[in-house]
Order: sequence, then C-alpha cells, then structure tokens
Amino acid sequence: MAKDETDDATATVRSVGGILHELARLGDTRTWEAGTVVVNEGDPADAMYLIHEGELRAFVGGEGGRVLELNTLGPGEFFGELMLSGHKRAASVQVTRRARLTRVTRDEAQHMLATRPDLAFELIQSLVQRVRTLTRTVGRLASADVYGRLVGLFDTLAVDDKGQRVVPGPLSQQRIAERVGASRAMVNRLLQDLARGGYIEVTRERIVLLKALPARW
Repeated sequence: MAKDETDDATATVRSVGGILHELARLGDTRTWEAGTVVVNEGDPADAMYLIHEGELRAFVGGEGGRVLELNTLGPGEFFGELMLSGHKRAASVQVTRRARLTRVTRDEAQHMLATRPDLAFELIQSLVQRVRTLTRTVGRLASADVYGRLVGLFDTLAVDDKGQRVVPGPLSQQRIAERVGASRAMVNRLLQDLARGGYIEVTRERIVLLKALPARW
C-alpha cells in the first residue's frame, strides 16, 4: 500500500476506535459469510455497520452491468454512515472474507452522537479520510489509462514478503477489472503480457512483482 494511503488507513482505524467501542454496545452483532451482500446500492439507508473481523468490498454498478469497486474495508472501519442523513445507499457492500459485523440503527447512532460530541468529531475525522481516499481513486481512474490504473493498484496493494514485492490474494482477474474500471479481457491481456515480459509472476494466491514495471505499456 502506498505510504499516504497507509497513513490514511491507520488514521481511520485510530479515529473510529472510540466509535466502534461505544456503538458496538448498542447494536446487534453477527457473522456474515463470504459472498454475502450486506447492503445494496439504492436500498433505504436505515443502519450502519461496524467491522470487527473479516474483509468487505464497496462497489457501484455501471452501464451494461459493469461493476466498479471503490475500496475494501476491514477491521476497525465502518460503512453505511449515510444513513445519518436518511439517504439511500450510495454503494453495495459485499463480504469477501468471513466477517463479524455490528448493525446499528439510525436512531441508536443519532442518539449517541447527540450526547457524545467527542465521538461525533471522531466520525467527522474518519469521513474526511475516506473522502481523501475516494478522491485519489477517482483521480487515478480519470487521469490514467487501464495500464496506468493497474500499476497504481499494484502499488497500493503490494507488500514486502521476504524481500519480494507481492500483491496478496486471492485476487481474481474480475476483481482487478472492477478495481481499475476495465474489462476482464483487457486485464487478462495485460497480465499475460507482463508475465511474458518477466515483470510479474501470477499464481492463484498472489502476484509477485519481479522487477519495476515500465511507465507505459
């Protein structure tokens, strides 16, 4: 993950710690299996969710049935906060790794925030960090071609593993396509070309970045 995005993620987890602790005492906690859609884009926003374990992805639908993945969410984060304004869901959220979530209704959240302005301030801070992350995501989609967006995604997700730069998985070609706003066929072609050029090694579990990727392809 790029340094500025790592800093944002750390700040977000730190800032919502108090909110998680307080709201978790109010809501109902349950486990959701991988593949389950917790909320759907366009549904009434009547509750928010706190993430204790697992991983989820937020995505929106586009023209022709295409999907654009906005970001991934993990422990210490939350989603569905737009319910505080009474609007409909702006995105769908799906479980990608078995998750434990607490559901908190609008009334419960509003009452707590009204009586705890310190927690309301923490919520504002975390929302600012989220807007910064989404702004960068949209900026990359608008300013780079598909290959540039793919390189940006690898830079964001890559971690050091025994001296190698690795994009951990499993991360399917379809998920990659949804993250970079491209077709699966285009992603498949780029991955194959990079592998043939000796730049990456692709397995079911990860993508190894063998050497620096070229600026253009």
